[in-house]
Amino acid sequence: MSTVFRWAGERNGRAGAAEPRPAKKVLFIAGGLCGDSVCHSVLRLARELRHRKCEVSLVCGGGPLVADFQRAGVPAIVIGRLATSRNPLLVPSALRDEVDRLQPDVLHFFGRPLARLAARLADAARKPYVLTVNTFAPSGSRDRVPGNWKLGAVMAASEELREELVNQARIPKDAIAVIPIGIAVEEYERCRDTHEDASVPVVGTVGPLTPERGCEYFVRAAKELLDRGHKAHFLIAGDGPERFPLRRLIHELGIDRWVTVAEAFSDYRRMLAVLDICVIPAVREGLGLDVLEAMACRKPVVATGAGPAFSLITDGETGLLAPKKDPAAIADKVVRLLREPELARRLVEAASLLVRQRFSVQATAEALLRFYAWAIHRAEAT
Repeated sequence: MSTVFRWAGERNGRAGAAEPRPAKKVLFIAGGLCGDSVCHSVLRLARELRHRKCEVSLVCGGGPLVADFQRAGVPAIVIGRLATSRNPLLVPSALRDEVDRLQPDVLHFFGRPLARLAARLADAARKPYVLTVNTFAPSGSRDRVPGNWKLGAVMAASEELREELVNQARIPKDAIAVIPIGIAVEEYERCRDTHEDASVPVVGTVGPLTPERGCEYFVRAAKELLDRGHKAHFLIAGDGPERFPLRRLIHELGIDRWVTVAEAFSDYRRMLAVLDICVIPAVREGLGLDVLEAMACRKPVVATGAGPAFSLITDGETGLLAPKKDPAAIADKVVRLLREPELARRLVEAASLLVRQRFSVQATAEALLRFYAWAIHRAEAT
């Protein structure tokens, strides 16, 4: 079973109109490909599209995951200028040459920072394009997302992102499809074992250490749990600008002994594997991929009510929800799972089924191929 994702532009199609032409060749264009969960999701998507007889090539700014794309049979060209945080003012000639050589049916750009480059390259090459957006704009920003919305369309990772893109970035609603990032469930089978010492539960959070992730509230919830006399160890796995403030807070609260901050690791899924309870204390979240991955690893999830958590978690059925920025409430939910192992087991079973049925990479690829065909059809009609 898979979810069929629809969007306003598709619903507005005219009866009797010609069947959209499918995309047989797609060029992925990305910045630096690090080893985080988002980049792994792009790799999984490329594999699934190839499995469906869609030829996929890649141009990117480099990174450790490039070799994995090549091993998956995806030709990869590295153009270092794409790895910078700022867009090139002009389309790199090497990128334009690759488009001319490959002649893809559609260009697929990954990441909001590539929006301006996407519009310029698509206009120069007269190719339809899709821009994947999986993050919100910086807090307080109301800047438009530049684009040519006759040639371009947006794949938004959540309904909350779609609303922001319409209301703040001023992108036409019928140019946006909500297509969640898919999970290759089978890849998480090996990440379901917990740690060896079952007598001390491990409660943790895994992901980039950014302000939006709300890890400060996880640390304060850990302090709350320890003050209440609960025996546990706490894991923070990730890196980012909040690393040093978090370490300072842990020290100030006097809980260094019970909290481990893991900044360097080869596979984030191995970090999920050692958890007994996964906490996602986000204050602003656009993607929801961390929720899905914890579910796929069969970890009971406590998440704050930010963004996609509301659509991914039914409180008490597929996970537990707590208010944002409320360490005491987060601690209450963790205590409930520690005291009610049968509840934790039921949550895990229901969440695992939800991921398999509605958020598989197969469902994402199915929806994306339809979206590509619609984008091609719309561009050819202009």
